[in-house]
Amino acid sequence: MTRYRNNRYHSYGSSSSGHERALQHIREAEALSRELGGTDEDVKKYFFSLSVIQLKAILDKYEKQYGNSARLYAEETLPKWRRGQVHMSGMVAERIFNLLPPTMPIETKFQLIDSLWKHVGPSSTKIYYIGIDADLEDVTRRVKEHLEEVVIKYDIPNYMEARFHWLSQGDVEIKQQLLNYFRQQEKLLLSKALQIQLPVLMKHLKSEKGTLTTHVAQILKVGKHEVRVVFNKYVKGISETAPVRRDYSWIWTAIFWIIIFVFWLVNR
Repeated sequence: MTRYRNNRYHSYGSSSSGHERALQHIREAEALSRELGGTDEDVKKYFFSLSVIQLKAILDKYEKQYGNSARLYAEETLPKWRRGQVHMSGMVAERIFNLLPPTMPIETKFQLIDSLWKHVGPSSTKIYYIGIDADLEDVTRRVKEHLEEVVIKYDIPNYMEARFHWLSQGDVEIKQQLLNYFRQQEKLLLSKALQIQLPVLMKHLKSEKGTLTTHVAQILKVGKHEVRVVFNKYVKGISETAPVRRDYSWIWTAIFWIIIFVFWLVNR
């Protein structure tokens, strides 16, 4: 009986210890995710794509900092990490990934910034409702001002700033290079949209003026930002508020039934 209780206690203790280790791994993974800017998969993909020579250089540094047994474990488990058979713990991933940036070419760092932008960059949707009397030059100006505001004139959020910090590893010059590249890519994206997409959108809107029935929508996209320009015959000029179409059909229905009711009373 005593032995049963001891075994039971031991089982519970092991389970509790395993649960705590699992929670610790989760906390470590979350901390690493914050450090990498919220998207870890592209970093893992880069690590798994290293050549034999590049991988050896990283593992040499890893062994120097954390010992031979840590290196052996990483070498043995790497194929399982690649196949997804074993989940890389937050602690191991943090140790390895922090060794990557100093060995990365600047072009690779640019690619990781692009990946971050595509995954977690800001997004927005703006709708302009315009009437048949709307000045399309004014529409063009409003759309352009809005896109410049959301694409260029915003502060880089903390989760994106973390990736810049990780990639630069405290090197101010590299961080500035990354920031300059990031801003330039945004400007190029916006410039292409305003030079190519916006004129096409305006051309479509002009062609719809003569055939407008109820509403026609045209969409312009810049990255994860979307602007919808909606022609609607119930709008005067340009509005950012959806038009309210008043439906009075219920009044005529009510009048019809009142007439029927009165007719019935008279002829009853």
